[in-house]
Amino acid sequence: MDLEIFNNIQKKVTDIKNEIEQNHNFEEIELAKKLDAIEEYSVDRFEGEYAVLENRKTNELKQVKRDMLPTNIKEGSILQCVNGKYMYNEELTKEETNRIQDRMNKLWN
Repeated sequence: MDLEIFNNIQKKVTDIKNEIEQNHNFEEIELAKKLDAIEEYSVDRFEGEYAVLENRKTNELKQVKRDMLPTNIKEGSILQCVNGKYMYNEELTKEETNRIQDRMNKLWN
């Protein structure tokens, strides 16, 4: 019973921490948007301990250590970089995935 209480408390703390981090990221992104200071990258591939990122504006490639990136990313994920901090953008990733899927469907139909 005590272990269950501890686990519930630990989960609540983690949930609160994640919520605070998401709000902070949102505020940081909104400010960066106003200053036009957001770089967007797509994950091109992984090479060992590095990820190869493609700048979505310039198409330039760069290598970044995987431990500097969010853990839940994969090839094709869209990242936003603000002040050297990379954040996964799930909404942009879904939009890009849908756009590519639509193009593929048109190509094959």
